[in-house]
Amino acid sequence: MKILREGDGGYALAPDRGRVEVVYEYRTVELEKSKATVRNVLVGVDAETGEVLTVPAQSTPKLKAAREAIARAV
Repeated sequence: MKILREGDGGYALAPDRGRVEVVYEYRTVELEKSKATVRNVLVGVDAETGEVLTVPAQSTPKLKAAREAIARAV
């Protein structure tokens, strides 16, 4: 697994636009299904639009913990 850092670049697939350049940065992310809000998560952001397009593997444990916390609260 490659460890990514804030400011690293890469590419991701964007809906209706194909392959676009992304820059990795820390953001607050709201998860669609669980509606959990997670702060300071490293994500890949479209360099042009600012849309979150990808989540690196190293960020998934933090997102999973937030989903599980919401599930326990319900």
